[in-house]
Amino acid sequence: MAIFEAESYYVTEGKHEEYTAAMRDFLEWVNANRELFPEWKSLRYFEKYIAGEETDRHFIVWEYESLAAFEAYKKRRANYDGAYEEYKKHDPYHQGVFQTTGMKVEIWKELERELWLT
Repeated sequence: MAIFEAESYYVTEGKHEEYTAAMRDFLEWVNANRELFPEWKSLRYFEKYIAGEETDRHFIVWEYESLAAFEAYKKRRANYDGAYEEYKKHDPYHQGVFQTTGMKVEIWKELERELWLT
């Protein structure tokens, strides 16, 4: 059963241009180094656009094959050793461009995937 790691946050006020550039750099780097992330089935990126509370909140979702795959990845990357040292340099989390206060990190499990529209 796939699981999804979902992070949501706001961009630091006055840092929107830097944030946009940092996210683009991060996504390009991850795509160019896909072999470092075999557990990731997908990576998706959203911004809450209109309606309701928390408009402008950003949302990143990683899909993993299983909770075991998620845990294996987190353990391997834990100290940002080796190739993950370079990953850390491209991760916007470490660049001060989004607010970590109020950041939400959740793990979701899939349900009824065979009935999903894809």
